[in-house]
Amino acid sequence: MLNKFFSGDNMLFKIFSVLADVLAFSVLWLVCAVTVAGLGPGTTALYDAMARHLRRNQPGGYLRFWASLKANFKVGCPAGLAVAALGWAMVKLHGFLYAGAAAGDGTLFACYIAFWIFLVVLCGTAAYIFPVLSRFTFGVGGLLAASVKLALAHPLTTLLLGLLTVGCVLLCVEFWMWMVWLVLPYVWALLASLLLERVFRPFMEEQGEAEGTVPELDDEEE
Repeated sequence: MLNKFFSGDNMLFKIFSVLADVLAFSVLWLVCAVTVAGLGPGTTALYDAMARHLRRNQPGGYLRFWASLKANFKVGCPAGLAVAALGWAMVKLHGFLYAGAAAGDGTLFACYIAFWIFLVVLCGTAAYIFPVLSRFTFGVGGLLAASVKLALAHPLTTLLLGLLTVGCVLLCVEFWMWMVWLVLPYVWALLASLLLERVFRPFMEEQGEAEGTVPELDDEEE
């Protein structure tokens, strides 16, 4: 009986296995992110494990997470701190604009609407950073430049990534008591990988020619 339950062909066992991965990887990411310094390396490791193992239902996802966390800490840490600082600035700016818009200031209300549009684009651009680091070798400056370059070259993907990222953050803030933050990091990595892996695929195929670099992008948009 137990052999049948724990068999890889048992649908109930598969469901429990997936749920365990969702919770475990989300918690691993949260533990990294709460330190702030681990935000970048943790996001890189989560995306790396998702793209290389979890989406393919292959074993070794946890080992991949730790290996990627250690390998990318040197670059991911300062990049993550830069993203965290930018996020803090956006929160402060949001508070200022929201207070003015709520007070009936027409100009600040228009700025508040523009802020949300800009925030989606900014989050979409930032969402490239750590997935790019998981796939290619860069210094901090080169990583940020390559991420912006990819974001500009793929505007539709950038928009979808921005909506995904902003949506996950808002859900975590609005429904934190429902503990959605135990699921959303995994969900974000899964959906982001579906969007980004097709963007990375041509460059990954060229890695044999230029290992660890992103080739020059053309001017064509999606």
